[in-house]
Amino acid sequence: MTTRRFAAVLGIIVVGVLLSGCIAFDAPSSGPDNPDGPDDSDGPDPEAVFEGAFVHADDLEDVQGNRTSEVTNGSVTVTELVRVQERPYIDERTEVLDASDPAAKGNVYVSNASKNWFYFPDSQVAQYFKPDEPFDNERVRSDRAKMADQQLEKYDLEYQGTEQIAGRDAHVLDVEAKNETVEKGISAIIGDTKFVYALETSDPKDELQAVEQTLWIDTEYDYPLKERVVFEQPNGERIVMTEQFESVSFNTGLDDETFTFEPPENATVQDIS
Repeated sequence: MTTRRFAAVLGIIVVGVLLSGCIAFDAPSSGPDNPDGPDDSDGPDPEAVFEGAFVHADDLEDVQGNRTSEVTNGSVTVTELVRVQERPYIDERTEVLDASDPAAKGNVYVSNASKNWFYFPDSQVAQYFKPDEPFDNERVRSDRAKMADQQLEKYDLEYQGTEQIAGRDAHVLDVEAKNETVEKGISAIIGDTKFVYALETSDPKDELQAVEQTLWIDTEYDYPLKERVVFEQPNGERIVMTEQFESVSFNTGLDDETFTFEPPENATVQDIS
């Protein structure tokens, strides 16, 4: 199973994922000055922070930046560097700037209310999906809010303070599945588990178990800046997926043109609706 075999999988990662090593932080621990460990009353409501992974601040108009994605089992590592431009919750444009798989470089994803485009320059194929009705931004936002409520039922949350990600303050939130049954049914909250299967040693038929999960959410705009998930395979081997913005800016005034796409004349266009 080669990395190139998964080029198509890597090319359709369209979620805001982020990565580049784990930024360490000192979690409060029990001791003479703090016998009971962390005091949740010192920070924001963990559930409210968690919801920021799904529904962001009302004054967030757009996001753009570069994010890295990495999956490793210690011996094999798959990476991507992606340019992200987004207007929550429908408009999005991503382009792979660099990748461990050369075939993934240049892959483009564009989403707007009426059409989604996937363009793979290595194979000169452009695919589009057209919904029966245009996507409605408020409906998508409402659906994401409901999703957040559903996910909250599956997790125990622990607030760990703040960290700097891409030069911005971010809430750090440890997320733990409430039981083993839920744990085996969970992948990443923000990222795409299919990215994990780009590893040459990972079989898509394996039942992955999320054993560690941490989110970093921007304190101003309630937007996810980083996610780290540790998966465990049935054989005990662990796979670490980390996705992180390396640079990010908000409310820069992205225009409608950013979220349109015209395939090159030499591209094979396919309707996948």
